[in-house]
Amino acid sequence: MIRHVVQLPTQGALRIAVIGAGGNGAQMASGLAQIAVAQRSFGAQPLAVTIFDDDLVSEANVGRQLFSPSDVGRPKADVLVERINAFYGFSWISHPARVGPENWPGVPRSFHEHFHLFIGAVDSAASRVAIGEVARAAAFNALYWLDLGNRERSGQVVIGAYRQHKVILPTVLDLYPELSDPNFSEQDQGPSCSLAEALYKQDLFVNRDVTTPALHLLWELLHKRVLETQGCITNLETLRRMPLPVDPALWSRMNPNLALDEPLKYLQGLPEQAA
Repeated sequence: MIRHVVQLPTQGALRIAVIGAGGNGAQMASGLAQIAVAQRSFGAQPLAVTIFDDDLVSEANVGRQLFSPSDVGRPKADVLVERINAFYGFSWISHPARVGPENWPGVPRSFHEHFHLFIGAVDSAASRVAIGEVARAAAFNALYWLDLGNRERSGQVVIGAYRQHKVILPTVLDLYPELSDPNFSEQDQGPSCSLAEALYKQDLFVNRDVTTPALHLLWELLHKRVLETQGCITNLETLRRMPLPVDPALWSRMNPNLALDEPLKYLQGLPEQAA
């Protein structure tokens, strides 16, 4: 079995940025809190989490996303962080702002350069490209990027990584290079005026279906310190999940132009002729 050897530090807090606090982001924040409690229970590495999102809670978010009627009109990031901090006694941070190379929130450069993990829960290719640019520029030490995306009844999870500004584990932009094409066309889901309208665009439980394998991957990342699987494609229509194994042959099929020299340095279990 081919495995990626995780390059994250094992001492001190693991600093995580959750980028997006909507359907997937809110579910990820809730699951991250459970992981943080589990970590604390056996004295393992703590999680220091910051949530970014410039969006406000709307009435259409109530019911499908993890917000209540009393949250309407408030920043999603603030609502999630206040709730989690109050419930678990954490000191997580919220930034009601977008993440991108030109509009990174007004925090010291050293702050964002020292994140260890980005969790991207955004709904457009342009947002993924922006996160990828920030992650690569900030990654002097290893920086992992767990990306989640979904359509009406399906979705995908991909975890990749940069180190010293180079790809060491192919990211969602490397495995799906069409996302970086300026002419890439995607369905505009846009804001919805009601929950009923929102459910025509995304099934009620698609976010939970996507975030469950994402949280499991994160748990594997923290405890095994190797990854045999770096993603998953889910489909609620068929109730199936297809794993994305750590596999240079698969990477080349998905992106024939992907340079593999650097990622191969961080793998175990390669056949001798490929090592």
